Amino acid sequence: MFASNVSVFENTQHQLAESPLWHPLLNTLFWVDINKKLLLSKAMQETCEVNIVAMEDTVSALAWIDEYYLLLSTSTGLYKYHIESNSRELIINIEQDHLDRRSNDGRADPWGGFWLSTMNINANNGEGKIYRYYKQQLLEVITDLSIPNGLCFDKPRSRGYYCDSLTSCIYVISLNELTGEPCGEPRVFYQFANTDVDPDGCVLDKSGNLWLAVWNMGCVICLSPNAHVVTTIKLPAIKPTCTAFGGKNAETLFVTSAIDDSEATKSNHQGVIYQVSGVKNGLFEPQVIL
Repeated sequence: MFASNVSVFENTQHQLAESPLWHPLLNTLFWVDINKKLLLSKAMQETCEVNIVAMEDTVSALAWIDEYYLLLSTSTGLYKYHIESNSRELIINIEQDHLDRRSNDGRADPWGGFWLSTMNINANNGEGKIYRYYKQQLLEVITDLSIPNGLCFDKPRSRGYYCDSLTSCIYVISLNELTGEPCGEPRVFYQFANTDVDPDGCVLDKSGNLWLAVWNMGCVICLSPNAHVVTTIKLPAIKPTCTAFGGKNAETLFVTSAIDDSEATKSNHQGVIYQVSGVKNGLFEPQVIL
């Protein structure tokens, strides 16, 4: 059974919907379809239609800069994107000459920086990386991953989190309390016993709990700062991909999902955008400061 507070926010079936981002100044949810190279958005009102913009390269992660601009993480680098005109300006190239690689997960941190991951398009083991862009400088933070995901940040505890989906593991790393720069070695935070499921995108609430989309498990799980399972929200989609808080007072949890060609995912429940209402202690995403 699915929880009564789970409903469909947008019923378009995406191949690989990812990176939901609630823009708190525009009251609008943005997200991407990685495989189709699309940037999509929709306001909260029921009468609003989805806006779709075709992109020239693979866009996989988003953040908000101000009421006019987003930051886009793409297969060639980071871009400042004007929402109304659909125009963009290159901030910095990242691995732009490696045609066998693409960007993957990404998220703003509470210090004004932006973290992003890259990976081999075939998810080759050990070729995944995580970078941080902060004050016009790009730092390579983590290497030797496969499918880097789950970037999110806990400022009160000076922590950053990330996943390696292929190993079904979530890691935590200590951050400098003043700058957000990594200042320690990563350590295991939570290891799934079932390695057939993949921890994907996640977001933190005000209490420091992680709300994690679990690919192939058809759910979102909430993990406490001590790595205890607080709750599990069952979804109709087998392959949820990422989460984001939004709506009034950040009380709605949005969840993107994916569809593939297997028999198990050919229903109309797969690949759509879900919303979970009435979630307490939600937190809006921080602003990127360029």
